[in-house]
Amino acid sequence: MSIHLPPLTRRGFLQVSATAAVATISTHRTRAEGAAAMDPHRFVFVSDTHIMEDPTAVARGINMADQLRRVVAEIAAEDVRPAGVIINGDLATDGSPPTEGAYRHLARLIDPLRKREMALHLTMGNCDRRVLFAKTLKKLRPTAPPVDGRLVGVLEAERANFFFLDSLHDTERTITKGSLGDAQVKWLARALDANADKPALVVAHHHINRESGKSDTWRQGGLIDGSKLVDVLRPRSHVKAFIFGHTHNWHHGMLDGIHLINLPTTAYIFDPAEPRGWVDGRLERDGVRMKLRALNGKHPKHGETLKLRWR
Repeated sequence: MSIHLPPLTRRGFLQVSATAAVATISTHRTRAEGAAAMDPHRFVFVSDTHIMEDPTAVARGINMADQLRRVVAEIAAEDVRPAGVIINGDLATDGSPPTEGAYRHLARLIDPLRKREMALHLTMGNCDRRVLFAKTLKKLRPTAPPVDGRLVGVLEAERANFFFLDSLHDTERTITKGSLGDAQVKWLARALDANADKPALVVAHHHINRESGKSDTWRQGGLIDGSKLVDVLRPRSHVKAFIFGHTHNWHHGMLDGIHLINLPTTAYIFDPAEPRGWVDGRLERDGVRMKLRALNGKHPKHGETLKLRWR
């Protein structure tokens, strides 16, 4: 299963169950005494945090730790807690490779969310190192992962299920491209078939390459086996959305009725017109609302809301 950080409370921990095909996390919890209200249909999305071990480190003119600290403070200040916070890859970066210290720094930065009794769900990106990440959070590392060598899992919510993928391709050096591998694609197919009773939202760091993309990253820097993913997603009508990061863009597209939701970065940006920030999502009975929360409140896209209906 992927790495899931339960809230820092002795009551209401996530319940974990596993079968040969699927490892599942449920969001159904008892509210702890004195805890703030939780919206079971609300999920927050953060991506591309790029944290370094040195809290003063700057890349491309940006202190990434300060950016994430601001995002965490905004989420923690919400009166109603989300049912989960999803941090979608490129968690750390100290060049190539990142370090254990970078992941420890990340853990400290996101700790206020756990103290507010928010469950966190983290995925791997191309700048990450799977072994270092799992070693830093070794108490939560699965002893029998559903896919050998990959951090994957299923999160059950009341109105939809999330399927977390691991698209980290090269574990020795940082490259742009990502991959899933045949074993993970087969696991996803089994997991989707075993959970066909609700809408399915598939989450990975990398995008599906687009021949018409405006940059090399869009055209060639995504999943090298993205066509295999599409072959799994397209025929399963309960798959409603594919959520990804990687490009540092806030963007929405479609693939045969499947919503393609590109999360913004919290760290540096490639295109000066793009925002930094996070996304506030709420599952509805027939779709999802995704609202951009830009760190720059004057950014023209701040507050932009996607009202997406399921196919």
